[in-house]
Amino acid sequence: MHAASGAGATSGPGGSSASATPPGDGPAAPAVPPAAALRGRFDRSFAIRTIRDFLLALTALVAVELVARLALALRDYATEDREAVEFAAERLASDVREIMLNRAGPTAARTVYPILEQTYDQVGLDIEIVPSPVTVSSVRRVLGFEPRGVSSRPRDGAHHEATVALEAETFCLQCHVDAAVGDVLGHVTVRRYRADRLAAWWREAGVTSVIGMGNVILHTIVLFLLLRVRMEPLLRLRARVAALARGEMDLMGETPVRTADEFGELAMDLDRFLHRLGRLLEELDGVLRRMLAVNERLEGVSETLRRQAGTLDERTHEALASAFRLHDALSAGLERATVEAELRSLTEALVQVSRAVGDDAHYVGEILVLEERLRAVAESGQRLLDRLAPASGPAGTGARAAA
Repeated sequence: MHAASGAGATSGPGGSSASATPPGDGPAAPAVPPAAALRGRFDRSFAIRTIRDFLLALTALVAVELVARLALALRDYATEDREAVEFAAERLASDVREIMLNRAGPTAARTVYPILEQTYDQVGLDIEIVPSPVTVSSVRRVLGFEPRGVSSRPRDGAHHEATVALEAETFCLQCHVDAAVGDVLGHVTVRRYRADRLAAWWREAGVTSVIGMGNVILHTIVLFLLLRVRMEPLLRLRARVAALARGEMDLMGETPVRTADEFGELAMDLDRFLHRLGRLLEELDGVLRRMLAVNERLEGVSETLRRQAGTLDERTHEALASAFRLHDALSAGLERATVEAELRSLTEALVQVSRAVGDDAHYVGEILVLEERLRAVAESGQRLLDRLAPASGPAGTGARAAA
């Protein structure tokens, strides 16, 4: 007996709210949320969003894996399953041939065929073994029973199918007495249905989904624990910044973060910035105090100058009056004693005027000194501004110098 390939493969059918700004009032200042609303909001939202994104990403990966497995299953059905069905048909024909090598083969087939059917069904293949009429008549005459083979009714749906005919050889004629060499003793058919391939994928997808979601939940829990540990320095930084925003902390304090990572570096940079800002504020306070002192002194000098100006005006009027009286006395030819008295009065008035002028000169000099002090204070303020804005560049410095 030899097996001849008699058929190819066929496939069936189916194959936030905003407030309006009044015109002319300029942009409205942003509303500052109360401290109670700020407390704890950042860390919870950050952790929840991170965990949510991580959970969605892992779930998406599981879904992508399932879709990829489905695509691979469809590709295997379209390519590998066709060849697998043809190979399985050749293998089944070879198995039937080996069963029929001895005289008791038709009897043994009644026991072996169900085993073959179960074996092929486990790998998703439907088999059919159909004896020809000459085989049926020969076995009935020799062995006294009617061979049935393996029957399988074709199902609806896309599938691959391969059929191999079994031809009689010389040794087959011992049982197949009605056949001649070369006659077809029967045929075997193997089918692979796409629905079976998809069902296998669905079972695998169920297992993969359960395992994948278990991994997702486990990884999410691990991520949550890691976030609780790794966010502690960030929460301390946030508490420090929130306290500064409420004005409840000294600028020269230290942030309680001592980790050797980016959070630790950020805490050190924040402390350095706050210390520098604190020193600048102290210097600015000193400059303002000096400016206030100079301003108070200027107000005192101005008030004194106003009083001196009034006194000088009075002394000048008195001197002019004495001069006019002396002139009248000389013109009228009054007595010498009267003239001398008017002359002494004029001299005293001129002395008072001279003293007032000297006092004014003293206060003018003091004003010049105060002007120098104001210039020094202004230079100190300019240097402080330069320190507050060190990155303004030479152009900005030149513009300030020109101003």
